[in-house]
Amino acid sequence: MAVKVSMPKLGMAMKEGVVVKWLKDDRARVEEDEPIAVIMSKKITYEVKAPASGILRHAARLKEVKPIGAPFAYITEPGEEIPVEVGAPAMVGAAPEVAAPAPPSVEAKEERPFVLASPAARRLAKEKGVDLAKVQGSGPDGRVVEADIYRFLQEQATQEAAAVAEPLATSSAKRLARERGVDLTQVVGSGPGGRITEQDVEAFLAAGPPAAAPVGAVPFSGMRQAIAEHMMNSLHQMAQVTVTTEVDVTELVKLRGQLKTEFDLTYTDLILKAVAKALKQHPRLNATLIGDEIQLLSEIHIGMAVALEEGLIVPVVRHADQKDVCQIAEETRRLALDAREGSLSVDEVTGSTFTVTNLGAYGTDFFTPIINSPEVAILGVGRIVEKPAMYEGQIAKRSLMALSLTFDHRLVDGAPAAEFLRTVGEILENPYRILVG
Repeated sequence: MAVKVSMPKLGMAMKEGVVVKWLKDDRARVEEDEPIAVIMSKKITYEVKAPASGILRHAARLKEVKPIGAPFAYITEPGEEIPVEVGAPAMVGAAPEVAAPAPPSVEAKEERPFVLASPAARRLAKEKGVDLAKVQGSGPDGRVVEADIYRFLQEQATQEAAAVAEPLATSSAKRLARERGVDLTQVVGSGPGGRITEQDVEAFLAAGPPAAAPVGAVPFSGMRQAIAEHMMNSLHQMAQVTVTTEVDVTELVKLRGQLKTEFDLTYTDLILKAVAKALKQHPRLNATLIGDEIQLLSEIHIGMAVALEEGLIVPVVRHADQKDVCQIAEETRRLALDAREGSLSVDEVTGSTFTVTNLGAYGTDFFTPIINSPEVAILGVGRIVEKPAMYEGQIAKRSLMALSLTFDHRLVDGAPAAEFLRTVGEILENPYRILVG
C-alpha cells in the first residue's frame, strides 16, 4: 500500500511549502530515513526523509506550492501504482505530455512560486528593485546568483535604451517643448504616423502635470507575510502587557570590556545567560498554555531575534541554563551566521520557551515587543546610555540600560512579571553572577 509523504508544518505560521529539490529520482528505490527531497517554507529549508522503504513516486513538480498536509510524494511497492483517488498528479505514472494542465481561468489568482536564490542575489535584487521571479538562474538547481541579477539588469538597460528613441515631432513642437521644459516622450502625437505637433504640446501643457507615480512597491509575501500573520495571531490570542525598567549596567560594561577580546562576547550573550538564570527562579515565565492548563516547562530554550533584510527570524539557544556564557556566545554566532545565510534547520527555529530581542544597536530605549507565541513573555533590550545617576549616595556618571518585558496577563499577573524583570536587572547590575553557577 502506498505510503503518503505529506508537506510538513515547519513553524506556527506556515501554511504551505514548496519542493525546491528532489534528492532521489522518480521511481528510484529508497530506504527508510533516506533523504528524498528539500522543501522550503517562507523562512527555512528542510530536508525530508523517506517514511518507509520502497519506490519513490514524485507527486509534485519543482517549485510547486503545496498546502500543509498535502502529499508531494509516495512510497510504493515495486510495480504498485498510486490510486487515482489519492490525488496523484498526471506527472506521476504516464508521460508528462499526456496530461497538459488546463489553462487558468481569467479569475484565477496567479500564485507566485518560491524563487531559489543566494543571499547575495536577494540583497542585490532588493537594492535594484528586481523581481527574482523574472530572472533566469544559472546556479545549482536553477538557483539565482548575483551574476544573474547583473545580467538581467544589463539586458533590461539595453532594452530600455533601444526603446528610448527621439520621439517623432515637428520642429515647432520640439522648440516649444524645449522652451517649456516638456518631455516629448510624455506627449501623445496626433499628426501623421503619430508625429507630435505644436498643438499636442500645448494640449499637454494645458492638461497640467500628470499625477505622481508611486516610487515603488514591496510585495507583502514570503517571510514578511509570515511574520505579520504570526504577530497578529499573537496579539489576538493573548492579553499582552508591557512593563519597563532601567538598569545600571556599569559593571556589565566593564565585564564585557574585559572579556570581549579573549572570548568575543556580546551584550546579548550576557543578557541571554542572565535571563536563563532568572527563569530558573521564576518558572511561571517559562511556561505555555495547553488546553486549560498552564504547563511549566522544565527546559529553558531561549529564542534570539535576528533581523534579516527579508524580516525577522528567531533561532533558539537550547538548554541555555546549562551552558556557560562562552558556550552561549559560540552558539549565538553560529545561529546568527546561519540565519543570514538561510541555512537554519527546523530544530534551530522552533521550540523556544522565552525570547529576547535586542534593539539597542538601533538607538532604541523602551519599546513594546510582541510575544513569540506560544510563549508567555518576551524581553526587549534597549541601548546602553551614559547618564548622571545616584550611586552610593552621590550623583555619578553611570551606564544605564532600558528593559521592556511583555507578558501574557492571562497566565501571569503584573507582580510576578515585575519580580522576574527585577531579578534580570539585579543579575545584570551584578554581572559576575552570570559567570558562576
